[in-house]
Amino acid sequence: MPKKFRIGISKSEMNSRGLNHGIYNGRVWNFPSVDHSKLFRISGFGFDVCNPVYPWRAWRLCASSLFHFIIVLVMAAQGLAAESVESLIAGAKKEEEITFVAGAQTFGGRKGLADLEAAFNKRFGLKTRINFAAGPDMNARAARHITEIKSGRKPSSDIFLGSQSHQALMHVEKALEQVPYSGLFPWLTKDMEIYPNEAVLVYTSPNGIIYNVNLIPKDKTPKNYLDLVDPRLSPAWAGKLAIPPYVAWLAELSLNWGQDKVKDFARKLVAISGGRLRYSEEERIVSGEFPVMANLGDALGAMWTWQAKGAPIMAVPGTSPINTDYFQLSVPKNVAHPNLAKLFVGFMVTKEAQAILQKHESRSSHLVEGTIMQKYLKDNRIQVQEPKVSIAYYLKGDTDEGLQFKAELAKILKQ
Repeated sequence: MPKKFRIGISKSEMNSRGLNHGIYNGRVWNFPSVDHSKLFRISGFGFDVCNPVYPWRAWRLCASSLFHFIIVLVMAAQGLAAESVESLIAGAKKEEEITFVAGAQTFGGRKGLADLEAAFNKRFGLKTRINFAAGPDMNARAARHITEIKSGRKPSSDIFLGSQSHQALMHVEKALEQVPYSGLFPWLTKDMEIYPNEAVLVYTSPNGIIYNVNLIPKDKTPKNYLDLVDPRLSPAWAGKLAIPPYVAWLAELSLNWGQDKVKDFARKLVAISGGRLRYSEEERIVSGEFPVMANLGDALGAMWTWQAKGAPIMAVPGTSPINTDYFQLSVPKNVAHPNLAKLFVGFMVTKEAQAILQKHESRSSHLVEGTIMQKYLKDNRIQVQEPKVSIAYYLKGDTDEGLQFKAELAKILKQ
């Protein structure tokens, strides 16, 4: 916001336009004829007041630009009224609660949300209640919000948690509130806005292999996806390898490998598999029912969670850069509690909020300094996939070729 308003033109501009009569910065310039349309200009920094020599001509000379002047004053007022943390807090005090619909164990479930609520209120001086309700999966919630917004209803949740694929659904439908998060919150950097001005990264979930260290000899442990089908190593888990029943992780792997290599890899996996395992069933690796799982969507988070309980589980990246899910919070349009929603999104990337996530579900953002994810990736020199790569993939949508590729993968997995 400029601190000085100016109306007028510079001396050089006056000369170039044949204007030689007026006052500019206290000096008198004479001109025999005036092109009123050229006398005033709007600068990127505001206006210089330009008064004619003769007072009785002031209104005649300035009237042609009065309308523009008023517009700029209105714009200035709007700028002064722009959102700030302070204005959000003031608005939040009138909203009382924030409604959040997500998976039952999101952010550590009830215990984690209670800790987040207390920390949130402490940071912003509020007495807010998080009204949490367990809901359907992220795809279904995105579809619900889009329908609600299009029908003119208030979204059932003030905030939406989803990975880049789910946020893409909301982005394409223009269902997300535009918020300059990195401009509002000093601790929030621009790269945390995975979808700029729409969604903020809350936790990073690299994909990877998990295995039971008690069941795999040290010299046979897999270091990447291709090791799983390497004839020199695979006898250690042949016939006992668990495979996720999902097409998505293989389809996304094609961003690194290409479709032909992925299909060949999938066929080799199926040939030595011992069963299918959903992402919520990694306990069957811990128990020893399966020694290895070919992929888990939140491999590192699962490893830290189970290791804290003394379980013999290890996770390794499947490829480099790692296929990574970036789980973000956004604010759907027309929510009931917009001020609280925006504050909460910003709050979730503070160090205290990230510490609570780590405590309750071993998750955090690799972009917040000092988190377990940030330290692990840095110490092990692990590179995650750039968000823009997968975002471009999801925003592009399924082409005929892409749909055919997924159909082929689904057929392979069913063998």
